[in-house]
Amino acid sequence: MSLIEVTTSHNIVVRFELASVLQRIIASLVDIFILISFTILFAFVARDSEVLYWIILFPIVSFYSFFWEVFNKGQSPGKMLLRIRVVTLTGRTPLVLDYFTRWIFRFIDVVLTFGTLAIVFISSSGRSQRVGDLMAQTAVVKKRNENSITLSSITELDKEKRLENEEILYPDIAAYTDDDMLLLKQSIIRYRQLPNDSNKKVLLTLADSIASQLRINLKDQPKLKFLDRVLYEYILITR
Repeated sequence: MSLIEVTTSHNIVVRFELASVLQRIIASLVDIFILISFTILFAFVARDSEVLYWIILFPIVSFYSFFWEVFNKGQSPGKMLLRIRVVTLTGRTPLVLDYFTRWIFRFIDVVLTFGTLAIVFISSSGRSQRVGDLMAQTAVVKKRNENSITLSSITELDKEKRLENEEILYPDIAAYTDDDMLLLKQSIIRYRQLPNDSNKKVLLTLADSIASQLRINLKDQPKLKFLDRVLYEYILITR
């Protein structure tokens, strides 16, 4: 199992499992099958209309992967089926330019070489990147299991017991993301299950980082208690 660590804009490190070469090949084959099926159907309906070919078929076939990744959060139908997606190595949400760069170089490492160059690069690079990924600073990773823990299931908060006018101490916590908070909760759980120096250091680093970004002086406040409160307030604000 190959892993990469991505640092988010809030200096929180998120660990992803890289998609395997086989997964990416199968995803590509699924997309190719969809394109071939669509082309056959189009040829039957359009009946060799050259105008319709240039207006409809050519753009769809050419920009298929680009449009899907832009409008479907880094996933084509093949990637959706294999539960893999595109992420950036910088931790931010991929931009249209990132997807466009991957798409441009797709003609080199996928189309012109029938995928051979892509397979070579994915198999030999440390982050399983083809040429397009290297140029765009992206990687293809496995999506989290939908049955894994979610914020709503791990907060252990009873909505009926929340106070309607409860004071929010850290309103700026809303700038964080669900992924940030999931990682925070997982780190807290890991420390409580195994309170060794390594897990403690992770929590202390997270507490200092969040406190610094929110301009909070922790003083003598226990850092674990602070992190619990941060997670609690994030749920109150965002849910």
